Amino acid sequence: CFHEIKEIDIDLTDAISRHSADECVVYKTVNGEPIYLGYYFPKNYDKQKKYPTFLFIHGGGWCSHTIFEEQPHWQGDYLGYLARYYADKGMICVSIDYRLAVDCGQKDGYGIIDCYEDCCDAVDYVLGHADAYGVNIENMYLLGESAGGHLAGAVATFHYDRKYLFQKVILVNAITHLEDDWQDRVPVNTTHPKLADLSFAERAAFLAPLYQISDETGDVVLIHGESDTVVNREHSVKFYDRMKELGKNCELHTVRNTNHAFLLAEYTPNIMACKVGINIINNHLC
Repeated sequence: CFHEIKEIDIDLTDAISRHSADECVVYKTVNGEPIYLGYYFPKNYDKQKKYPTFLFIHGGGWCSHTIFEEQPHWQGDYLGYLARYYADKGMICVSIDYRLAVDCGQKDGYGIIDCYEDCCDAVDYVLGHADAYGVNIENMYLLGESAGGHLAGAVATFHYDRKYLFQKVILVNAITHLEDDWQDRVPVNTTHPKLADLSFAERAAFLAPLYQISDETGDVVLIHGESDTVVNREHSVKFYDRMKELGKNCELHTVRNTNHAFLLAEYTPNIMACKVGINIINNHLC
């Protein structure tokens, strides 16, 4: 499905100005360093109620995150505005940080599999504290952008030790395999128990959501900029084709004349494409 850039009546001004989470918690520590997730609450929030919940995983090549000038520590990243936007629409939103990969993921303990496991621990934290925050665990959504799209795709497809149920997983400009320019993120040497005995090619396949799609994979929505020069849109096309081969529910939306990171309102100059992306997401939320 192709989408043209057009004027869409979505006002992001307030959401951008309130991009910091209402509450940040340390969901784990790694070598003494805290890793945060940020909760964004609906207006008139009542934790005794149950709310649909939207989780977000930021990008940054697995190796960077954004702390805005006014923030004392990480508090939501570039997807914070989107978490605020949907919180104002009545959802509990949670933005997830993770340890940052070191040396392109080549340092033991700081590879992309470790980033993935952090994201799983974050989801486990949200589920484990669902009653305390009013999270409806039967009505949850997950979105990841770029490298965060890889991690969200991994959460949705890697079932070697944990499995989650989401209404929809939304992957935006996502890295779905590690066979092109992203191959240097595959660890050459590692002691990780899931990777140590695999060849380099086997590690690349193991770490690729594209090759982990199975009968257990839930519904996925892919959104990709047609002119993306950072993550080629064939990443989404291949993922879509594989989902369809297996008879899984999947949609692919391509935004014309649009490059990478178009969903990040505080980063992209293409705010119209950003709003097109939000409009697509809106159409997939129950």
